[in-house]
Amino acid sequence: MKLSAASMAAAGIPSLATSLAGTASAAPRRYGRYEKLVPEIFRPVPAPRQHSEAIVIGSGFGGAVSALRLAQAGIQTTVLERGSRWPHDPRREIFGADGRQYWHAPQSLADDSLGPNGPSSLTIPAYGQAIGAMTGIDDFGGLAEISWHHNAGLICAAAVGGGSNIYIGITVASRREGFDAVFRGLVDHDEMSRLWYPKAMAGLGATVVPDDIYADRHFDNGRDFERVAKAAGYSTYKAEGNWNWDVVRDEIAGRAAPQTITGAAYNSNRSLNSLAFSYLPRAEATGKATIHPRHVVQGIHVERSGRYVLEVDYVSPYGDVLSRRTLTTDRLVLAAGSLGTNRLLVKARDTGTLPNLNEYIGAGWGNNGNGNIDVGVGRSKKGPQSAVGTVAFYDTSGPLARVVVNGSNGLGPLDPVLAQANTSVFKAGITSIDPTRGKFEYHAKNDRVILDWPGNGNSRVDDNCLRIGHKLAAHADFPVEAVVYEPDVLWGHMCGGATLGRASDSFGRVKGYKNLYALDGSMLPGSAGASNPSLTITALAERNMAEIVSAGG
Repeated sequence: MKLSAASMAAAGIPSLATSLAGTASAAPRRYGRYEKLVPEIFRPVPAPRQHSEAIVIGSGFGGAVSALRLAQAGIQTTVLERGSRWPHDPRREIFGADGRQYWHAPQSLADDSLGPNGPSSLTIPAYGQAIGAMTGIDDFGGLAEISWHHNAGLICAAAVGGGSNIYIGITVASRREGFDAVFRGLVDHDEMSRLWYPKAMAGLGATVVPDDIYADRHFDNGRDFERVAKAAGYSTYKAEGNWNWDVVRDEIAGRAAPQTITGAAYNSNRSLNSLAFSYLPRAEATGKATIHPRHVVQGIHVERSGRYVLEVDYVSPYGDVLSRRTLTTDRLVLAAGSLGTNRLLVKARDTGTLPNLNEYIGAGWGNNGNGNIDVGVGRSKKGPQSAVGTVAFYDTSGPLARVVVNGSNGLGPLDPVLAQANTSVFKAGITSIDPTRGKFEYHAKNDRVILDWPGNGNSRVDDNCLRIGHKLAAHADFPVEAVVYEPDVLWGHMCGGATLGRASDSFGRVKGYKNLYALDGSMLPGSAGASNPSLTITALAERNMAEIVSAGG
C-alpha cells in the first residue's frame, strides 16, 4: 500500500513524534531466539590480520570483484563485511518476517535525522511504509538497512554478498546512448561492450530465462507484459537474470521452497545466484583472500608512511560490540556500496582524518531514475507471480528509459472486480535518464552523513513513468485505462558520491591519496544509463582492477 500523510492518519498509524519516542524501546533485543533459527551466523569469525597488503571494505558487486582480482594477483587481501554470512537451504525459511529481514529496525525507525531539521514531509510515505513493516521488529542485524535522509529514504544490504542478496537478479548492460549520456566519454562504451560487460556477465553467471520456465504459469506476468508492449509498438527482448534456473525448476516441481516463482521478498533457497556462489568463493579459493563478516568499519585515517588505519568493531548478530580492532593496510578499496562508502569518505574528509579528499566526495549522487507502474491488463487471470525481470524494452520517445517486467501488485479494492472480469495487473520497473543529483553532507551534531536530495527531485522521473504507463495501458485490453504509478519511496539503486573523473580518476583511484580506491556504486555518475546498475558496477570494477593491478596501484 502506498501511503500519504492523510492516509497514515486515517489508518491510525502513529505520528513521527510518537514513533520516534517509543519504537526503539518497544522492540528490545531478543537474545536466544535467533540462535535457534540461524545458528550458522553465530559461529565465531576468525580475526583478520592486524596488517594486510590490501583491505576491501564491503563484499557486494565491486568488493567481490576487487577481492578476486587482487587475490589472483598474489596480494593478500582481507574483506571486511558489516553483515552476517547467511546460509542457504532449499526448504528452510532463512529470512522470516522478523529481525532477520532488517538491519536494526528499531534504530532505523528512531533515526534522529527525522527530527525537525531532518527530512521533509516528502519522506513521510516511505516512513509510513517502514512503520507498517518494522514496528515491533526485534533489534537485530538483519539483511537490509533502511536509513532516512533529506527528502529520501535509502535501502541497502548488510550481508556477505552485499546487494546481490536483495536485488531481483536483473543483470543487464547499458545501451550506448544511455551509457554515453551519463559517462560523457570518460569510459568507452565500445570497450565495455567488447570486454568488460561480457566478462562480468560470465563471472556472475547471468543468462536469460529458459523457454520451459518462461512458459510456466508463474511467469504469466512476463508474457502479459510482452504482449501489451508489442501492441504498443515496443520492441521487446529477453533480459538477462542472475538466477539458478535449475532451482527455479525445483520450485515449480515442488522440490524447493517457492520463493522465486512467488516473488518472495528475499531468496535463500539458492535460486538467486548471488555473489556467494560466484566471485566470493573464487576469491577465497585462491588462498589469498579471507572474508570477515560482522566487522563494522567505524573510521579511517592515514599514517605518514602512507599506510591506512581502520578502526573496526567486531559485533555479534545482535549488534553488541565483542571487540574493537585497529587494522592497517597498504591498499584500501572502498566497496561498501554508495551509501557506506560515502559515509566513510565524507566523514573522513570533514573530520580531518583524510583531509586531502576533494570537494567532489559526496557530490553527484543520483537514484538511477527509478520508478514503477502497475497496469491493468485484460484476457489474463493470474495466481502468484514471479518478480523475475524476464522481458524488457527501451522507450526512446522521451527521456531514455528501460522498462522491465517485475512482480504483480494488486489494485486494492479493484482486485475482486479484476478476477471476475478475467483481468489482472502486471508491474514494470522503469529506469530513466534523469539529471537530478543530490549531495551527502556530514552533520557533526549527530555524527551522521545525510543525503540532501531536492524536494522535487523525482518530478521528471514521475512524468516519464506515467507517460510510458499510459501508452501501455492504451493497448492492455482493459475496460478502462488503469495505471497506478509507484514512485520508489525507498531507493536501492544508489549511484555516485565518489564519481569517476571527479572524486577519483577514470579508474577509481581516489584523488588526494595513493592506493585508495572507490570501486562500487559510488563511482557511477548518478546513474547507470537507463539500466539496473549491478552489471555496470561489476564490469567497471573488472575494468578498473585490471588497470590498477597492471599499473601496480
